[in-house]
Amino acid sequence: MERVEADATPSEQWLQQLNATCNRLSTQYHSLLRAASSISALEEGRHDPRAGGTMMKSFSDPPPPPLAADVALSSVQCLTATENITVACSQVLTLIRTLRLSLLLMDGDTMEAEECLQVEYAQQRTAKTLQEIAKLEQELFRLTRRLEPDGSAA
Repeated sequence: MERVEADATPSEQWLQQLNATCNRLSTQYHSLLRAASSISALEEGRHDPRAGGTMMKSFSDPPPPPLAADVALSSVQCLTATENITVACSQVLTLIRTLRLSLLLMDGDTMEAEECLQVEYAQQRTAKTLQEIAKLEQELFRLTRRLEPDGSAA
């Protein structure tokens, strides 16, 4: 049995793209902060004594291999995250431009129809919520009637 799904409306597609782009942006920003903080160098047990790492006694000494590897890895992660953030920001700007253009191209009738659709949707949600409230009030009234005035169950 095939499952048939309705196509997303342009506004739903735009919103999905915006959510995906914002998620990517926040993920890459987190990655950038993590790489820039060099948290891996601060973690306990990351140093392998067999790697030949020694203490740097002066700035002219070469860094120990584990530190050099962590710095190189953090550098690459920072560059990658920065490039991904730039791409995600570009996509957000494109989405904003698309939204602005669609608003400019919308005629009065289309805007009014879309507003009416939103109002209708809000009214449906309100009616459904009111029905749920009425059911809960009836249930509460039924439960309170079962109790005697002194607080014990009937």
